[in-house]
Amino acid sequence: MVRTSGLLVAISVLTTAVLTSLAVTQGGQGDQLAKNRSGSEATTEFRFEVLSIHPIEREASGSLGVTKPTLNGFSARALVYQLVLAAYGPPSAILRPNRAFTEVRNLPNWYGEVYAFEARVSQADLKAWQSQGKNYDLLRAALQAALKDRFKLVLHKEPKQQPMLELVIARGGPRLKAADHSRSALPKGVGLDSGGVQTFINDGRAGWNFYGATVEDLASFLTIMSFGRPVRDRTGLTGRYDFTLRRDPAVPMVSSPDLLDALYLNDLGLKFKPGTEDRPVLVIDHVERPTQN
Repeated sequence: MVRTSGLLVAISVLTTAVLTSLAVTQGGQGDQLAKNRSGSEATTEFRFEVLSIHPIEREASGSLGVTKPTLNGFSARALVYQLVLAAYGPPSAILRPNRAFTEVRNLPNWYGEVYAFEARVSQADLKAWQSQGKNYDLLRAALQAALKDRFKLVLHKEPKQQPMLELVIARGGPRLKAADHSRSALPKGVGLDSGGVQTFINDGRAGWNFYGATVEDLASFLTIMSFGRPVRDRTGLTGRYDFTLRRDPAVPMVSSPDLLDALYLNDLGLKFKPGTEDRPVLVIDHVERPTQN
C-alpha cells in the first residue's frame, strides 16, 4: 500500500443525480443532512470537498485526537482508532473519547500510526457546516465517508448490554439551589457543556463548585471519575443550579469505585443506582492504510 503524500487533491462531492435523489435543491448536501440529525449516526452521506491525509511521525505529532470542526473544514492529528470512534461511536467521542466507553475490535496491527487530516467543505455546504449542533453530525458523516473511501473501512456494530450508573434523586428529594445569575455573571473557571462553570475548592473537605450548571453537567463530570461505567442523568431535573460537590479528602483522586463512593452526593439529594444499557461494540471487518492523495 502506497503511503499518502501531503498534497491536497479534491474529492468530488455527491453527483448531481445523488443530490437530486436527496431533494437537495438549495444549500448543498449539508442542508439535507442537517434536517435529519439523529444525534447518533449520519443518515445521509456528507463528504469533504477537499481532503488530505498523510502519515506523520508520532514523536512530532503532539496532542492526538479528533477536534471540533474548523470554520470551513477539519484539521486533526489522530490514530485510526480515534477516527473510527469519532465517526461511529457516540457523539461524545468527538471531543471526549474517554467518556465514550465504546469498544473497538479487530484494530489493524498498524493502529498506532498517526495521520494528519486537513479537509475543507464546499462553499455550498459552508452554512450548514458552521451551524451544525453539538453532536457534530456533519463532521461525523464526513469522517465516515473518508474512512470508507480512503481507508476502505468496512465496519459493523454488535449489540451488547454493558454496565452504567444512573444518577437518580435520593429519598427526601433534591437539594439543589436554582441558579439566579446570568451566564455573563458566572465566575471564571472550567467551562461546562451547558455553558455553566466549575471551580475547584480545597478547604479541608475538597470538592468542586458548580455555577449555572445542569444535572447533565454533573453526570458528565462524574463519568470522568467512574471506573469503566458511564454515569447517566436519570433525575428528570432540567433546570440550572448552583451547588457544591464535596468528597472525602482522605480518598486519593484517581479513577476508581472508591472515589465515587467518597463523593457526598447525598448532600445534593442525589445517589447512584447501578444499571445496564445497550452500548454497541464497533467491529472492524476490513481496513487498509489510506489511499494516496
